[in-house]
Amino acid sequence: MRKPVYCFIDDSPFELKLFRDVIETRFPGIHFIYASTYEKCHRQLAEQNLYPSLFVLDLYGREGIQADVSIPRKELLEARIDKMPNLNIAYDGLEKYNSDKDLQANEFLKRLFSILNEWRDFFSEQCSSLDQGSQFGINNLLSVRQHYPSVTAVMYTRKGLFTDAEILSRYSGDGIFIKPPGNTDEEIYAETKEQAENLMDSWNECIKNNYCLFLQKLNTREKAPHELAEVLFQDNHQIAANDEEKQRISTLLDSLQATLSTITDTSTPETDALTQWIIYYYGLS
Repeated sequence: MRKPVYCFIDDSPFELKLFRDVIETRFPGIHFIYASTYEKCHRQLAEQNLYPSLFVLDLYGREGIQADVSIPRKELLEARIDKMPNLNIAYDGLEKYNSDKDLQANEFLKRLFSILNEWRDFFSEQCSSLDQGSQFGINNLLSVRQHYPSVTAVMYTRKGLFTDAEILSRYSGDGIFIKPPGNTDEEIYAETKEQAENLMDSWNECIKNNYCLFLQKLNTREKAPHELAEVLFQDNHQIAANDEEKQRISTLLDSLQATLSTITDTSTPETDALTQWIIYYYGLS
């Protein structure tokens, strides 16, 4: 039985190596595909005759709007920063709200966020000047939806803003996850090692939810797909320690394959990928 396939697309060689060094080594039961663009990823899948269960997509990358880019001079950024509001704007005149602490807290946070918003705009301006933006990830997501419409696709970013989340909500993404942070490469490696298990648990949860919907939408009156969907809704940890429940899942998978053969006359790459993932996820032999 083949391993489930997870694809990671990122234009940064550092991020690709980090994922390979930290994530892949912790999850040997998964076949990982790495690429800097969707086209390269799609080509690898086709050449190896693979069908994925997950796409993890970097959000920020070159948008192709500007051919030549360069880092701005430090003094220009300093001049821009000098014009930005400081903490005084958050505190000036707050005493007039002393009689209502909740109202005062709300006013303080509103002002504090206005400062943050200036920095957010400043960051966005620099991204644009360097031809970096979320359209890179959105384009990859649109390509995934074109060729693999029902496969789970999540965004994975260290630079994304909440405004990006608002834009991504229009494109049927399955989640947005923050890359572990750090001031140096060593700190990023250490933090990724710390968060690796939680990230994979979250991604698998997204996959599980998608497969539940897939099974529920199958055009059949047979019980196996719907019963299998009910199983996927259960807590994985409860099933992992229950041999009888694992045997039931195996039986349901056999029934599912038999059901699908009557609908399509053959198994499909998508249902094969579902079977591979369930076998891996629940540790079935």
